[in-house]
Amino acid sequence: MATNGVRQLYRLYVSNIPWTVGSKELRTYFSKFGHLQQATVVFDRKTGLSKNYGFITFSNREGLESATKNNLHKLEGNTIRVQPSNPEN
Repeated sequence: MATNGVRQLYRLYVSNIPWTVGSKELRTYFSKFGHLQQATVVFDRKTGLSKNYGFITFSNREGLESATKNNLHKLEGNTIRVQPSNPEN
């Protein structure tokens, strides 16, 4: 899935992640929508606490579209939101 040698990323921003959820749990939850390349919860470097957001990257468009059919999901009692992540410049 490349255009002019640039690889297409199917990346989503995930917000309102419960503080009890790490990257492994995030991967487990979103893997039901399609094959994941990466799932990351962002943590504060000083405190080690979750910043309650993260990113997931699907291997293909189908996984991304499946996960975004509904932009609200329930994870460990929290309603989490997913939206497309803008590519970093």
